[in-house]
Amino acid sequence: MAKAKNKSVERLESVVLEPTSKLQTGVWWVRRTLRDALGGNDVLDVHNKNTKTGKKLHTVYKKADDTMKRYFPGVTKAASKKVAILRIRDAIEDLGYTVVDKDEEKPWGAYYRLDSNEADRFISEFFPGLSGTEARLGRDGLELSPKFLLVAPAQRLSWQLHKRRAERWRFLNKGAYYKSVTDEQGERVVAEPGHVVQFAKGERHRLCADDGAYTLVAEIWQHVNPENPSDEADIIRLQDDYKR
Repeated sequence: MAKAKNKSVERLESVVLEPTSKLQTGVWWVRRTLRDALGGNDVLDVHNKNTKTGKKLHTVYKKADDTMKRYFPGVTKAASKKVAILRIRDAIEDLGYTVVDKDEEKPWGAYYRLDSNEADRFISEFFPGLSGTEARLGRDGLELSPKFLLVAPAQRLSWQLHKRRAERWRFLNKGAYYKSVTDEQGERVVAEPGHVVQFAKGERHRLCADDGAYTLVAEIWQHVNPENPSDEADIIRLQDDYKR
């Protein structure tokens, strides 16, 4: 029997990041505008069991959306970066996580780093079965930084390594990555939703989005140097599509 997903994983996986019709995007804008006008009360939230109106509307527009996609494929396109970012922001806010650092101007997409005090909750929700000791690489008190990475369709981060941190990723939708202990990039690994991968300090790696949709990853920074915790400057790029 498949293990039930927790609500936080379901919420993030439900974020629409694949190509959609203009109708679906339009309905989302209406829902979001109504929520803001009603002081945060999302009366059309299909994830809330108490919002029957939202569920009924979702059923109606889902049928209309499927019809449009079938007979008018030209109306389907990838979400704009603005829409994708707003959807992820809303999801993180819904889950009650605290964003302490973000960059939505990355050429490949955006990231959101969360409060380190929320690391244990983040681990239990996005890396079930992983103990706090295992997440801290067997070192009690090792600082962890939880993070979300959003990568735009067909984009990828640099081929890189870090000197002061190890990393652990969980793919929340489809994506890909490279991993190597040498500078040779090697084979591309396709990652389905739920795929988890660990990178040791100094291990080369590269995150890639799916060609047709945004890729969302839950990440843990494992700071291996307590005297000098890792930061965004702790990156050695071996190859970069954006010439950084």
